[in-house]
Amino acid sequence: MIERRSRRWVFGGLNLVLGLLATGAAGLGCTGDLSPAGDTPAGDTPPGDTPGDGGGQPGAPCEEASDGPALPQAFALNCGGCHTAHGKPTGGFPDLFAFGGSLEEFTAQVRTGKGRMPPFDEQKIDTADIESIHAYFSSGAPPAATCDGGEVTPGECSGVSGDISPLFPAVTGGKAITATAADGTITLEAAGRVRGRHEKEGEFSPFQPLYFENRSYKFIVEDAIPAGGSTVKFTWLPNANASNSQTINFRCWYSGEGNVFDSNNGMDRITSAHWEFVVDRNAREGREIREGDLLEFEFGVFLDPETVEGRTSYYSDTFRYRVGSGELTPFDEPNEAALSGGGGTIPYIYEEPHLYYEQMALNIQESSIQPFLEGRRLFHTDFVTGEHSEGGNPVFDEHAGKAGPLSNQTTCAGCHINNGRGAPPEPGEAMATAVVKLFGAGASADGKPATDPSYGRQLQDKAQGGSPGEGAATVAYTEEPGQFPDGTPYVLRRPAFRFSGLSAGQITSYSVRVARPVVGMGLLEAIAEEAVLERADGMDCNQDGISGRPNLIPDPVSGVLRLGRFGWKAGKVSVPHQVADALVADMGVTTSLFPVEECGELQAGCRAGTSGDPELSDEDLDRMAAYMRALGVPPRRDTADPAVQRGEVLFSQAGCASCHVPSMKTGSHHPFVELRDQIIHPYSDLLLHDMGEELADTSTSDHLAGPREWRTPPLWGIGLLEAVNGHTQLLHDGRARDLVEAILWHGGEAEAPKQRFMALPSEDRDAVVAFLRSL
Repeated sequence: MIERRSRRWVFGGLNLVLGLLATGAAGLGCTGDLSPAGDTPAGDTPPGDTPGDGGGQPGAPCEEASDGPALPQAFALNCGGCHTAHGKPTGGFPDLFAFGGSLEEFTAQVRTGKGRMPPFDEQKIDTADIESIHAYFSSGAPPAATCDGGEVTPGECSGVSGDISPLFPAVTGGKAITATAADGTITLEAAGRVRGRHEKEGEFSPFQPLYFENRSYKFIVEDAIPAGGSTVKFTWLPNANASNSQTINFRCWYSGEGNVFDSNNGMDRITSAHWEFVVDRNAREGREIREGDLLEFEFGVFLDPETVEGRTSYYSDTFRYRVGSGELTPFDEPNEAALSGGGGTIPYIYEEPHLYYEQMALNIQESSIQPFLEGRRLFHTDFVTGEHSEGGNPVFDEHAGKAGPLSNQTTCAGCHINNGRGAPPEPGEAMATAVVKLFGAGASADGKPATDPSYGRQLQDKAQGGSPGEGAATVAYTEEPGQFPDGTPYVLRRPAFRFSGLSAGQITSYSVRVARPVVGMGLLEAIAEEAVLERADGMDCNQDGISGRPNLIPDPVSGVLRLGRFGWKAGKVSVPHQVADALVADMGVTTSLFPVEECGELQAGCRAGTSGDPELSDEDLDRMAAYMRALGVPPRRDTADPAVQRGEVLFSQAGCASCHVPSMKTGSHHPFVELRDQIIHPYSDLLLHDMGEELADTSTSDHLAGPREWRTPPLWGIGLLEAVNGHTQLLHDGRARDLVEAILWHGGEAEAPKQRFMALPSEDRDAVVAFLRSL
């Protein structure tokens, strides 16, 4: 039984249980409050209804179960982005319970800052609060609480109840990426794909024709330097046999000039599918190899023409290995701030930046690489014609004719262009990369959203054979001028959607949603439920005005209740769930998860296109899921720019990071080993938040999500939107034309952070935008 809980405002002073906020960027603490004069104090009850207009039974009071030291509210407001409700570290940040220093030492660190942690003056954290914080962490383990919210069962403060089944309850095998022998020798295993040219040249980032046909490889790095040795050994293991007449090249040690290597040698052939080379000198500097050296390398690939069709000679990925680390790195110089996706962060793209969202994770493993490539082929396959969206690839005959009689697109890449964000149509034009979700009255008996009886879950504007679809949606905008407190003008545009050619009557309850970027989905899937739930505070027990709560969704396979992670309303529990739902809703392709075509109950003949068996096999669904899971995350850019660094602090001080949580750590149980135990920076808490009436749709419900509630969208990669998709339109319906307009549409729980942003001087607002563009 899923149950909503209404907001309950609790006033307990220092006895409040502080739900985890995210007002920080990194380090020991985070940032202070920049509330302009006249803001509602954090502890006051804001006006309005319960979050998302959900309603329901009131929850129990939120009080600590211990009379020991308590954290003051200043800790949540300033440090919550780095620590849990009871002060435990998250995402690899320092453990304050291990501080061990005196009050004077603790105070000095708070006042002076450390690393990326800004200093906090008396106005941000006063002396009494510092004393309370120090006393709390000096007292030992945090007390138990009645509204902890950190278990798989949502806590009293979460705003919901119902037992949640973990998506990945236990480790499911897989070999460790890095191993260290008893003598200290480090072994690293990873995988790669062929490329058309060198890094820093055109044709490096695109996928070459027939990329999915055995053109991947595994490689092993054996680093003897930490064991007192003098060599680093490389083993190359291609998926297809190498040429019998040519030697595989091994190039290493960038010279510092473009992509020229100081060393270019042939590898030793063991078999046609096993090649080795030992590096015994730092050729760039003409000396022995030392720990900390950056060893760049790539393979020159020559494949056997009898084992592959088409082109046989290729370049490879360019890899960077930091000697002694056991890890690949995307950067020439260490840059922790830019590692958005942990080990899955991709290197910088020097040419063709529109392909930033298309690359596989840097740490991808042999078990994932071929499913990734074959899943990408399916992602780019037209399910009507079987044609690939990129030239030079054969028709995928077995998948031709699988699209349903009604659809919005016939290929995944048709909505997710370059794996990026869709946009609403220009006024008066038909939708191409956005869809209209439809709703009936109330909710169905199993808790799912009720569907429109005439059209089903989605307005499908295309039909096979040239027949008209269910209808079309167009948009018109009304401009609404305004100005910042400093007098700077702005203009927002309010969308109004109109429907025409409707085949079965009027539409009353709907939500327009643009396609979302698909990068980093595997990492978000790998976050443990506890890490999300400990941030849930649907009843706003800590009285900060932020009341995120989880969406709880029945698993489409087992029916058990799981945490919603994906979709504008967090309505999908896993990557396969998201893929299968999009296949049937957008293209009419059925799977074992959704074996019936999308239709309204009153539509005659629609379900005739549903065959007895799912149209896409479970194996192909797994391939598509592997592609989505192993997509890498672009690195941050310009992290050393003072404006970007200033903007990061201001972003947190304004309270934006209360929902756009900077850092998370993935769990240890995902079936893909490359996704486990990664510190990532998605800038999302994956929770639902009431965004106010201005952003409300007319949906009746989306599981637990009301019309005003939206999942916090991850911000990683947002600064690349224009390069990838040629536009900067944001929010669920694309109404915002840039980052500033997106902020100005925020309301509800985000009203106070928006007002703080608006009150900033122009140069500080520009700094916040510069920070966001760096993501």
